[in-house]
Amino acid sequence: MSDTTGTDPRSDDDRTVVLGEQLVRIHDILRGELASVREGLDAVRGTGAPRPLEEQLRKKCLSFCEFLHGHHTAEDERMFPGLAESHPHLAPVLERLSREHSVISRSLDRIQELVASGEPAAVREDVERLAAEIEAHLDYEEAQIVEALNSYGPVRV
Repeated sequence: MSDTTGTDPRSDDDRTVVLGEQLVRIHDILRGELASVREGLDAVRGTGAPRPLEEQLRKKCLSFCEFLHGHHTAEDERMFPGLAESHPHLAPVLERLSREHSVISRSLDRIQELVASGEPAAVREDVERLAAEIEAHLDYEEAQIVEALNSYGPVRV
């Protein structure tokens, strides 16, 4: 999308973004990180008896959990209130997303506890459950609120 001057108002040079598209990019990062954690857990499982979680994989799991916690906290505290005000028809959607954040948060807390115990089979099982929850949540969130976020137009960051 170009403006009348021929420059893209969303170019990286002027640090403007369309919020909905930025949300999708962040979700794609989350999906990639989750896939990386799952691949690491698959490698630990491998063949034969499961090996204990290596320090790097433990850190990756914990880092992912912290990143997702932070992302959901930012949505609940900063993004959703603004959307509720500017797009009141989204109230039921935002309530559902916040409830899902709470469910996912409990799953993340459990995974963090399991990572501390170092049992890869238990971690893998919970990460698989979490992956299904997250994929459904991210898909729903994108389908429901990206258009509303994009309605704000490009913003400077």
